[in-house]
Amino acid sequence: MKVAIKEIQELSENIFKKAGLCESDAKIITDVLLETEMRGVFTHGFLRLEWYIDCILSGGIHTDGNIGTVYDSPSWASVDGKDNLGIVVSYKAMKMAMEKAKQTGVGIVNVRGSHHFGAAGYYTSMCADNGMVGMSMSNGDVLIAATGSRVRTIGNNPFSYAFPAGKYGKIVYDIAMSHTSDRKVVQMAKEGKSLPEGWIIDKDGRPTTDPNDYEKGGTLMPFGGYKGYGFAMMVETLAATLSGAAMTTNVHAWNKNPDEGGNVGHFFMAMDISRLGDPDGYRARVDSMIDEIKSSEKAVGVDTIYYPGEIEMGKMQKCLDQGWVEIADDTMLSVRNAAKKIGL
Repeated sequence: MKVAIKEIQELSENIFKKAGLCESDAKIITDVLLETEMRGVFTHGFLRLEWYIDCILSGGIHTDGNIGTVYDSPSWASVDGKDNLGIVVSYKAMKMAMEKAKQTGVGIVNVRGSHHFGAAGYYTSMCADNGMVGMSMSNGDVLIAATGSRVRTIGNNPFSYAFPAGKYGKIVYDIAMSHTSDRKVVQMAKEGKSLPEGWIIDKDGRPTTDPNDYEKGGTLMPFGGYKGYGFAMMVETLAATLSGAAMTTNVHAWNKNPDEGGNVGHFFMAMDISRLGDPDGYRARVDSMIDEIKSSEKAVGVDTIYYPGEIEMGKMQKCLDQGWVEIADDTMLSVRNAAKKIGL
C-alpha cells in the first residue's frame, strides 16, 4: 500500500515515544527504519518495528537512551549500549566515530551490550554523506554453519562499507554472510519451492534443496563457502571479541527471547579522506572508476551495470520525489499491532 512519508514518520515516532523513548531517539530509529524501507531493504525496515516494541514491553530492550563509556581516547572508544535499542546505540556510536575522525583522521568505536542494529549500510552512509569513508559491522545469534560443521555455529554477521563519490553520490555495500536470509527460506517452504544448491544443509550436514529441512534442524550456509565463513569470523572478532560482547552461541536471539538482553557487539569506523588530499580530487577519481566499470562491455541480456548501492539509492530518491513509500500490507498490519500494544 502507498503510505505518505510524513504520515509513517509521525506514526512511528509516536509509537516509540509512547514506548518510552525521548523525542530525539524516537526520531533516530524512525529515520533509520524509513530510509531502509525506501531503499527497498524491507526485511530491516518497518517490518521490525513490532519486534522492537515487543522487546521493550518485555524488558529486554531499555529506552533511556543512555550509553556508557568503557574506554575513550582521541581516535578509539569502546561503549556499553546498556541494552538500549541497537539502532539508537549504533547511530550515536557512529556519530562518535565521525567526531573522532574529524580530530585525528580515523575514528573507531566498539560497542557491547547492544541489540539488533538494523541495516548496516545506514551507518556507513552517514560517513559517506559527510565526506568520510565508513565501515560498520555487527555479530548476532548463530544462524550459519562454519565450514565443515553441520550445526549453527556463527552469526549471519552483517558488514557494510561506504565511500563518498561525486556525481554518483556514494558507493554503499551492505551484506550478511549467508547465501540468503532464513526468512526467505521459510517463505519458499510455504510456497512449495525448491532452493538453489548451496543455500542450506540439513540436520546431518548434507546439502539440500528442500527448504523444509531448515525448520527440521538445518542450517544456512555462508556465501562463497569458506570465504563467507572467514568474513563472518572477522566480524565476530572486531564487533564482539574486541568489545567484550557476547560471542557466537552466547548471543540471545532478540526476536526469540524478547525479555533478555542480547549483549550484541558492533564495530564502527570513520576515515576522514581530507587528511590525504583534496576531497574533490578524490571524488573525481571515484567517479572515474565507476564510469569505467559502468561502460565496460555488457554480458548478453544486460542493460545496465550497477555499482554497489546504486539500485537502492534510486529507489530511495523515487520515494522522496513522489512523497510516499510502498509498504507491504503485512508490514503495515504489524505497525498497527505495535501501536495497539502500547495503547496508541
